[in-house]
Amino acid sequence: MEQKEKDAIKNEFALFRYGLIAPVITDTYEESSQLEYFKKVASKKYIINGQEYQYAYQTIKGWYMKYKKEGYQALICKTRSDAHSSRKLDDNVTEKIKELKKQYPHITGTLIYNKLVDEGYINPNNVCLGTILKFIRDNKILFNETENTDRRAFVMEHANDCWQADTSQGPYLTINGKKQLTYLIAIIDDASRMIVGAKFFFNDNSYNLQEVMKSAIKKYGVPKKIFVDNGATYKNDQFNIICASLGTILIHARPYSGASKGKIERFFHTMKATWMRGLDWNSIKSIDDLNNLLKDFITNYNMSNHSSLKDENDTLISPNTRWFKDMSLIKKLDNDFIDISFLHTAYPKIRSDAIAYIKNHEFEVNMKYIGKKITVKYDPLNFESAWIFDDGKLIEKITLVNKVDNSKIKRKNTLY
Repeated sequence: MEQKEKDAIKNEFALFRYGLIAPVITDTYEESSQLEYFKKVASKKYIINGQEYQYAYQTIKGWYMKYKKEGYQALICKTRSDAHSSRKLDDNVTEKIKELKKQYPHITGTLIYNKLVDEGYINPNNVCLGTILKFIRDNKILFNETENTDRRAFVMEHANDCWQADTSQGPYLTINGKKQLTYLIAIIDDASRMIVGAKFFFNDNSYNLQEVMKSAIKKYGVPKKIFVDNGATYKNDQFNIICASLGTILIHARPYSGASKGKIERFFHTMKATWMRGLDWNSIKSIDDLNNLLKDFITNYNMSNHSSLKDENDTLISPNTRWFKDMSLIKKLDNDFIDISFLHTAYPKIRSDAIAYIKNHEFEVNMKYIGKKITVKYDPLNFESAWIFDDGKLIEKITLVNKVDNSKIKRKNTLY
């Protein structure tokens, strides 16, 4: 197994562990005590990489204590992570699964597994239920749940209990005679309808999402949860790690379930139907001009009374008023910690030339790291420098290698 694949498995286990302890970290569990919550979680079985696991509550509590002391890094496995790779299914089995789903659209994964065993397609001693469920999930053989989907309206109790984030196509801008499509990435607070972050870009990608989110967190504090789409912008390992480092629970909407993101979708509709239609497009010469106009609109939106927000006297209030009502409950973080949390993470193994290879960039490190695997934090938009990360801190700055300068350095024979 390649090192990159091993690292991916380690991160998958770390994010799984974070998911179990996240309600305690954000104080959103419903049980009477932390102990009761840990015992409830420990009573369930979980499928990871096609393998079934069940953990003692003391183990889960231990993860929580490590996270409190050392942060997300403490949840990453230090031992081998390739021992539980999912078993591959042969073509006969996979075709039979697809045939069963086509013949019985509402069949469950467990029933499929039982039929495969009964008809001799698989040996239960070699293939577990989790392997079949993982194949169904990974290949998007989705169960038809539209008839019984719960669509009850809801609203969070307090500001920053949950944010919703999404992307909407914006207008075309003519830049140097060429039309370019814009994308608006926006974040709304569920309880107050406050737009905590919004910005237009020429690309819809994870880097731009993270820019909007980082700015929102610095200004409005950390959300306990963030509810996002299933697109590549919102579903990637680096964004998972960022949320885990901040102590935010990341929740993905069901595929093709736009109604579940109703609040942010409603904002997009209001913005396009009112503000966007009234713009003088001839006066907008750049995306910076568009974003400056957007800032004014967002300010007015947050300060205007909202039809779904009322105070104790049944009087309409603004998102701004509703958000500040919960100001004492808002969790703020140090800006330096936020900046570190939004750095991307890599785990290069240092070769004999003392070079760390990260995203096709070569960073020079101290020769004492030769042969070792280190953790490096870097800014994906600026590769001028990066930092070796250990024990929850940036311990050493590293820079891009300059081979010309290195050729002028007098060598010493050093034994490591």
